[in-house]
Amino acid sequence: MRPSTVQKQTNLLQAATALLIEQGYTNTTLDQIVLQCGGSKQTLYRYFGNKEGMFKAVLAYHLESLEALFDFSAASQTSLRAGLLAFGEQYVQRLCSNPLLGLFRIVVGDFHHHPDIPAFFLSHGPVAKHQQLADYLRQTYPQAEAFSDAEQAAQDLLSLLRERYFYQALLGCPLPGTAHLRQHVHRVVDQFLQGYGLAPISHESGVTSC
Repeated sequence: MRPSTVQKQTNLLQAATALLIEQGYTNTTLDQIVLQCGGSKQTLYRYFGNKEGMFKAVLAYHLESLEALFDFSAASQTSLRAGLLAFGEQYVQRLCSNPLLGLFRIVVGDFHHHPDIPAFFLSHGPVAKHQQLADYLRQTYPQAEAFSDAEQAAQDLLSLLRERYFYQALLGCPLPGTAHLRQHVHRVVDQFLQGYGLAPISHESGVTSC
């Protein structure tokens, strides 16, 4: 694909994202997207097929942006705790803010009777990305029984990280300040490691090491 074509598609996806989050799926039209970006409706149909195809492309575009977040190659040079702390702060911030938060609202609100879109979202996001976290846990302690079920361990950690703020964010509540968010992540990571018998660290030590 030519660079100019990639750029045109990116511009369309970014414009579509802004309109979808502002207006919702139902109230956003392909004409509005074309009007904002220029070009023609025929070009949009050629790239994405239809409105649902465009929304899938928007989801894929932003879920692919999580790739760097779930890339633990650099974290392998640090302790497991340090790697999880750095990951945890970014994970909560990204999950609880736009564009991912707004797109998640659309998937839940507009497509709960259309399983194709939720299945697409899960397969391109949570399922694939969670596997990368599981692989990191398994590779960090390959000899330990603690992560014999690394997939479950990854699910446990992610559930703990998001449970306090994710649903509040879905309802429109703002995230707390950086210090409170960091304290939450430190507490979760220490509880997670302690629960798997790897780091009996007190909550206080987790906070003071920020």
